[in-house]
Amino acid sequence: MEIKIFNLKLKNFKGVKDLEVNFNGMDTNIYGANATGKTTVFDAFKWLFFDKDSSDRKDFNIKTLDNNNKPIHFLEHEVEATLIIDGQDITFKKMLQEKWVKRRGQEQQEFAGHETNYWIDEVPIKKKDYEEKINSIIPENLFKLITDPSFFNNNMSWKERRELLINISGTTITDEDILNSDEKFAVLKENLQGRNIEDYKKVVAAKIKELNSEKEKIPVRIDELTNTLITEHNIDYDKLEEEKQGLNQELQNIESEMTDIQARVSENMKKADQLAIAKNELHNLEFRLKVEHDDKYSKEGLRLNNEKSFLEGSLRNKKQELEERVFSIEKDQKKKEELYKQWDEVNNTKLEYDPNSFVCPTCKREYETDKVEEIKKKFETNLNEHKESRKQEINKEGQAINKRIEENTEAVNRLQTEIEETTNKLNEVNSSIENMQKEKEKVGPFDITTLPQYQEKLKELEKLQSVVDGLVKEDTTEIQNRKANITDQINNINKQLNEKVVQEKTKNRIQELENAEQELAEKIQELESQEFQIEQFTKTKVELLENAINSNFEVVRFRLFDTQINGGLVECCDTLVNGVPYSDVNNAHKIIAGLDIIKTLSKFYNTTAPIFIDNRESINKLCEINAQVISLVVTEDSKLRIEVI
Repeated sequence: MEIKIFNLKLKNFKGVKDLEVNFNGMDTNIYGANATGKTTVFDAFKWLFFDKDSSDRKDFNIKTLDNNNKPIHFLEHEVEATLIIDGQDITFKKMLQEKWVKRRGQEQQEFAGHETNYWIDEVPIKKKDYEEKINSIIPENLFKLITDPSFFNNNMSWKERRELLINISGTTITDEDILNSDEKFAVLKENLQGRNIEDYKKVVAAKIKELNSEKEKIPVRIDELTNTLITEHNIDYDKLEEEKQGLNQELQNIESEMTDIQARVSENMKKADQLAIAKNELHNLEFRLKVEHDDKYSKEGLRLNNEKSFLEGSLRNKKQELEERVFSIEKDQKKKEELYKQWDEVNNTKLEYDPNSFVCPTCKREYETDKVEEIKKKFETNLNEHKESRKQEINKEGQAINKRIEENTEAVNRLQTEIEETTNKLNEVNSSIENMQKEKEKVGPFDITTLPQYQEKLKELEKLQSVVDGLVKEDTTEIQNRKANITDQINNINKQLNEKVVQEKTKNRIQELENAEQELAEKIQELESQEFQIEQFTKTKVELLENAINSNFEVVRFRLFDTQINGGLVECCDTLVNGVPYSDVNNAHKIIAGLDIIKTLSKFYNTTAPIFIDNRESINKLCEINAQVISLVVTEDSKLRIEVI
C-alpha cells in the first residue's frame, strides 16, 4: 500500500490562523525559523488521524491563544487532508469547537465543553466510523513507525522493539532447536521438565536466592552457639556424681523419718476431726431444736402475713379501678351533653345563599330564574344530606357512650361489693396475727439447755476435748530445714552436671550447622552452574536472532543482550549506529538510523506513508527510500516557505 499527502489545510490550529500546503504527493521541504509552525504541520497531520501530536502526546493544546496566553473563544479549530492511497484520493476533515449554552433566566452564555466533528469526503461521520475507516487503511502503531524516524527508538520499550524485530526477521528459532544443537545443553534440557527457559530461569534464581538467604543465617547461629561454650573450667564431674549419690541417700533417710512423724500426726488429726464433728453435731442439734420451736409460730405467722399482703394489694387495686370507672362515667356524661348540643346545632342549621352563586363566572350575568331555582334546590339537597349524615354520626357516637356508661356502672356496683368483702377478710387476718403474737409473748423465750438430748451431746463433746488437749504436738521445723538444705545441694550439683550435657549438645549442633552450610554451598554452586547454562543458551539464541535481524538493515545493527560485569547476560534491545548506541550519536545519525528502520519496516509490511523529518538541515544527503518525504528545515525565513520537489 502506498500513502501520500496531496493537500493539508489548517485553520486556527496551534496559532496558525489559516494555512494550506499543496504537497501534490511529492517530496516537500518546509522552511522556516523556529516557532514559525514547521512542527505544527506534523502535529496537525497526527491530530487529524490519531488525536495526538508529533511527540505522541494526547493531552496537548491545539487552540489559538491571545497575548495573555488565554484561549480565544468561539473559534473553530480545523484540519483537513487529502491523501492519495494507491492512486485513490480520499479527504479527511476534523473540527474541534466550543459548546456555549444560554441557561434560562441568564443573559450571558456559559462555556459547556467541546465537541469534535468528523468528515470523510465531505460526508459527516461519527467518531467510531471515522476511526474504523482510518484503522482499515493503516493501523496507528504502523503509521507512527513508518512516518516518524524517531518513533521506533524514542517511543517504544525495548521489549516492544525486540518483539517487532523478531517478527520482521522471518526467522523461527525455537528453544528446542537450540537445545538439540549442542551437547552442552543436554543437562539443561533434562532439568527443564516441560518448562520454558524463562520460567526455569526464574525457578533457578529463586532457589539460589532462597539458599543464599538460608546460608547467610548459619554463621550467625554458629557464633551465637560458640559464645555459649565454656572454654575454661576446673569441674570434676565424677566427684560431683559421688556427692550426689551420698546426698540422695541422706535425703532418703530424712523422707523415712518424716513418714513416721506423719503417721503420728495423722493419728492426732483423727482425734481432732472427731472433736470437730462433735462440735458440729452439737451446733446442728441446737439449730434443729430452735427451728422446731420457732416453726410452731413462724409457719402460721408467715401464712397470715402472706394472706394480709395479698388482701391489702387486692383492696388497693379494686379501689383504684373503682375511681377510674367513676371518672370514666363522669367524662362520658359530659360527652353526651355535648352531643345533644351538636344535634340541636345541626338540626337548626339554615341555608344561606351567596349572591355570587347565581352569577355566571365567565360573563358576570345573573342566571335565568329556572337556573337560579335549580341551583337553590341543589344547595338545599346538599344541606339536608349533610345534616342527615352528621345526625347519624352523632347517634352512633351517643350509642357507644351509653354502652360504656352501662358497662362502667355495672362494674362500679360490683367493685363496691368486692371492696366491702375484702375489707372484712383483712380485718379478720389482722385479728388472727394479733392473737398469735400475744400467745408467743405469754410462753416466753426458748431455753435449749434444759433439754436431755442437748445435755447428753454436750457431755460427749467435753470428753473428746479433754483427749485432744492431752495430745503432744509434733515439731517438723528442723527436719524440714535439713531436707530443704540437702535438696538445694542436689539441685546445684544437677545444674553443674547439666552444663556438661548442654556443652556436648551445643558442640554437636555447631557441627551440624557447619555441615549444613557446606551442603548449601554445594547446592548453590550446582544451581549457579545451571544458571550459567541458561545464560549460554540465551547468548546462543540471541546471537542467532541478531544475525537474522541485522541482515535486514543497511545502516543500523541491534544488540539483543548485554554482558554484565559479573559475566551474566541481560536481555535488551539496543540500536547501534556504526557500533555506537543510538542515544550517543548526533541528530543526523539518529535520523539516518530511523530512515533505515522505516525502509525495512515499509518493505516488510508492503506499506509506505509520508515520512516527516524534523531538523532536516542536519543531514546533507538522505538515503534512497521509496516513500514521500516531508522535510522540516530550520532557516532564517520569518514565515513558512514551501518547496515541492
